[in-house]
Amino acid sequence: MNKRLAFSELEEAGHAPGPSGDSSAPRLEPGTVTLRFRIRATDDAGLEALRYARRAMLREEWTRGLVEGEPSLENAVFSAFEVVWPISADERSRCREKLEQLLDRANRALDQLSAGEDFP
Repeated sequence: MNKRLAFSELEEAGHAPGPSGDSSAPRLEPGTVTLRFRIRATDDAGLEALRYARRAMLREEWTRGLVEGEPSLENAVFSAFEVVWPISADERSRCREKLEQLLDRANRALDQLSAGEDFP
């Protein structure tokens, strides 16, 4: 499989005390960290494959529900350049695993596009 899409993890950030009372930013619980990943895509097709894979995984979460303790991909914020995911500190490894699954699916979708197939 040709990996044209990848994440590179940026330094993990812990959360400082919450925003001021007049802020619209969400207040995060103590013990929450933020995982940050830079998206490395070679072209727009890579970003589209990532969007496709993310939507598919979210539909699966909504359909089957989450296993106890499983982090939801719904809480991860995606942009064209990075993924920011505020999580509880004990979910780090499960979140990284979920992002690896996302990359695997997106890269498989890119392989299908390269072979002249449409997204399934």
